Amino acid sequence: MRTILLLLCWGWITVLSAQVTGVITDEAGEALIGATVLIEGTNTGTVTDIDGNFSINVTGDDPHLIVTYTGYESQIIQVGNQTSFEIVLLEDAETLDEVVVVGYGIQKKRDVTGAIASLDDEQIKKIATSSGVTAMQGQVSGVDIVSPGGRPGANPSIRVRGRRSLSASNDPLFVIDGIPQTSGTSAIADINPQDIESMEILKDAAATAIYGSRGSNGVIIVTTKRGSAGRTIVSYDGYYGGTSALNTVDMMNGSEFADLKRESQRDGWNGAIPADEDVFQDPTELESIAMGRSTDFQDLVIGDGWQTNHQLGVRGGTENTQFNMSLGYFDEKGIISNMDFRRFTARVNLDQKIGRIFQAGISFTVSNSLQNFGSTATIFEALANNPLGVAYNDDGSVRFLPTNDGIRTNPLSELVPNAVVDDRRVTRIFAPIYLKANIAEGLVFTTNFGPDIRYYRRGAFNGSLTNNNRGGPADASTQYEQDFGYTLENILNYNRTIGANDELGVTLLQSIQSLRTEGEFASVSNLPYESQLFYNLSTGEVKGDIASGLTEWQLASFMGRVNYAVNGKYLLQASLRADGSSRLAAGNQWNYFPGISVGWRVGAEPFMQNLTWLNGLKLRASYGEVGNTSVDPYQTQGGLQRTVYAWDESPAFGFALRDIPNSELGWEVSKTLNAGLDIDVLNGRFNASFEVYRTNTENLLLARNLPPTSGYSSILQNVGATRTTGAELVLGAGILNSATGLNWDIDFNISGYREKITELALFDEDGEPLDDVGNQWFIGQPINVFFDYRKTGIYQTGEVELADSRENKVPGEIKLDDVDGDGVITPADRVILGSDVPDYFGGLTNRFEYRGVDLSFFLFFRQGQMISSRFHGSNNSLFARYNNLDVDYWTIDNPTNANPRPNENQESPRNGSTLTYFDGSFMKLRNVTLGYELPDNLITRLGLSRLRLYVSGQNLWFSSKYESFDPELQDPSQNDVIPSTKIILAGVRATF
Repeated sequence: MRTILLLLCWGWITVLSAQVTGVITDEAGEALIGATVLIEGTNTGTVTDIDGNFSINVTGDDPHLIVTYTGYESQIIQVGNQTSFEIVLLEDAETLDEVVVVGYGIQKKRDVTGAIASLDDEQIKKIATSSGVTAMQGQVSGVDIVSPGGRPGANPSIRVRGRRSLSASNDPLFVIDGIPQTSGTSAIADINPQDIESMEILKDAAATAIYGSRGSNGVIIVTTKRGSAGRTIVSYDGYYGGTSALNTVDMMNGSEFADLKRESQRDGWNGAIPADEDVFQDPTELESIAMGRSTDFQDLVIGDGWQTNHQLGVRGGTENTQFNMSLGYFDEKGIISNMDFRRFTARVNLDQKIGRIFQAGISFTVSNSLQNFGSTATIFEALANNPLGVAYNDDGSVRFLPTNDGIRTNPLSELVPNAVVDDRRVTRIFAPIYLKANIAEGLVFTTNFGPDIRYYRRGAFNGSLTNNNRGGPADASTQYEQDFGYTLENILNYNRTIGANDELGVTLLQSIQSLRTEGEFASVSNLPYESQLFYNLSTGEVKGDIASGLTEWQLASFMGRVNYAVNGKYLLQASLRADGSSRLAAGNQWNYFPGISVGWRVGAEPFMQNLTWLNGLKLRASYGEVGNTSVDPYQTQGGLQRTVYAWDESPAFGFALRDIPNSELGWEVSKTLNAGLDIDVLNGRFNASFEVYRTNTENLLLARNLPPTSGYSSILQNVGATRTTGAELVLGAGILNSATGLNWDIDFNISGYREKITELALFDEDGEPLDDVGNQWFIGQPINVFFDYRKTGIYQTGEVELADSRENKVPGEIKLDDVDGDGVITPADRVILGSDVPDYFGGLTNRFEYRGVDLSFFLFFRQGQMISSRFHGSNNSLFARYNNLDVDYWTIDNPTNANPRPNENQESPRNGSTLTYFDGSFMKLRNVTLGYELPDNLITRLGLSRLRLYVSGQNLWFSSKYESFDPELQDPSQNDVIPSTKIILAGVRATF
């Protein structure tokens, strides 16, 4: 009986289990290598070999196979009684027709001939930030984005392929839902990143030439999410996380500062140190030394913050009406207690078909943000205050002066509620509307009108017991600004297929853009009571500055563009734009900006068809010219400024010359050559893109110095030229695509560029351009270089005579490099030490997925740039009146070559600027995210269609030789540095 049962079971298993083999090919009969074959409802699967063959054991009643391959439509195969299959996969039309926004239209990605990069909503949303620009950092080749630090609401710096201009703006143009923006980088700050569907970055001049004078520094096209026909979908996306300082700096504690102060008062470089009673004149210092007391003011002012973001969206529609609505709330509490940023956003995108011909729509956005900017003295005072000082009085209140030094106030006094208020509010209404008419097959006329209204109000107040007033009367000010801009564009698009495979596209544009800005400012002091803050300026006894202003400008444009594709293989795009700007003088207002690009889809040629592993190979080349309109309105007309003088022993107001008129002032023009290569291997499993470019910018807008006898200090002229050359590499790889569900993808990009000045205002007698040493502009060098003496060490005790003869110095002072070897240090020994231009920068992203669990981490790097650190210049004076960075300084008993000896008679060391140059290279762990997508059979019970839970960490780690709050904070003019923050958050995305 037992034997019979075993035989029956074996027979039953044999019935339910069988080996299935097959081959998978494309429509041309070419084998598909690495196609996935999965038994439906299980994790059992396999992949095809080099000949497209597979073999798999199937079990169960009525089994089905799921066959998938990148770039092809998936198939579900019923096994039945069949054991051998020949499966043909069809190319996925949606993948083949993937489009990108190219400005005034869209284009198939495979037909793009310019340098255009794209970022989708998933890439944008994975970085928790208030700005879509910050989310772009490190993910797009050729786009260099530098963080502004940890102040909530601050906008980052963004450069597309480096700088071109010496004095005009280098900011890119933002285009939101088809409307060019008038407010620069701040335009994106009012847009919730979760509202963004995609961002396209136009990098070469052929791509940006369609924006003419607005596209000289690159163009970033932002497209927001719209509705679609189908069921109404409700979604929620939110997270909350705690923030803390990414890093703090090592300042001296009380004992270390006491040693510094003693050394600073040594009698000469080798004399005796006075007794403590003579060194420390403040009883508080002596008391702290006796008690072993030390105050870490940095630790007292830097705390923990938090960040949260919530968005509720509803989208859907019918065949004729589609809508997308969202409400967003972002709130960030800074790590400095009186710094925060809060923003509310509301958006309605509506599209309506009207009959068979017309379609209309609107993208209505309203946002309101509040930034509590905080005090600019908090961190500065926290670092500079004497650690032997006392932060609190005996009753626990803040002690305004920690020592008897009246200059150094307690940084905690800046954080007392309402002691320092810097309240900045922005309300913006942006509501572009369009009307589209389908005139005939392939012929579409569109009218866009984009009104943009922005209200800005700043209210500032400084109480008596703040660093600003140091016990004096309170002061306050208000500033109001109102912008009203609009863009009106008429666009005619014509697209048709010629013959069997040729495609023609024509775009014609007429555009008008205008901006009107009104502003007012008023300030007062000696307020009778502080609780009024800045809300009642009329009570101030002393009236300060009162100012108001009006600025208007207009831009008129015409543009034509032609796209032509021959048999899908030979691609051509040509455009010409004419811009007329009211900012320039008559006769110079108009300029013309051409662009042309060509492409060859080599992979589509018949002789490439045998290379089955190579699915795409495209060569691209382009040339274009774009301009720069960054001239202040009315600047060509000259101007006056108010002055004060004595009139019969009485003060009087008058006017003096300010700007000299220049009716010849014209455009800066950038001309770019670009060449690119795109390659696709194994149907997108591996892909690469490589670009090289060169940009020549001519007729730079420079302020040329004039002799004082002219009555003017300078005149703005079109003089000078620069050149930027660079290369970019983007790699993508599907390293692992397992039938078990384990996937591993890598994205990598790296970019580098070199910029140099090729011409300036001055020439020698032979017509060769000359350097401008005063502005530190040098022919053949980058725009921003560090020109100074080179520190070679510290003069030691055996170099008394050398120190005296070369530099009139003594041991313990900075030793400079005698570059010309003449035995003395003169200005001729100054050299170019370096530049803030990195050798290369980029990012690396790894993504892992397995059965609903996903893990990703993103590294961002910037290598080879030099930093001129104003931060170190301010905090490493070795003056010993203020606290100092904990550095290795020279004493007769510590003959280091790192830093000079402390000296109370020098507020900063002689040639102390040589201590401020650092290698700014760094690598940063920008983001780590672990998520889980709940399975369908579970979320359907909850009434959901999607539910994802995730935790994420950002700015968790960095590696750098530059010791500061954050090596990314490299602005040499920035002294008010707020430490960058790291965040650990948890979030949820749900769709109903």
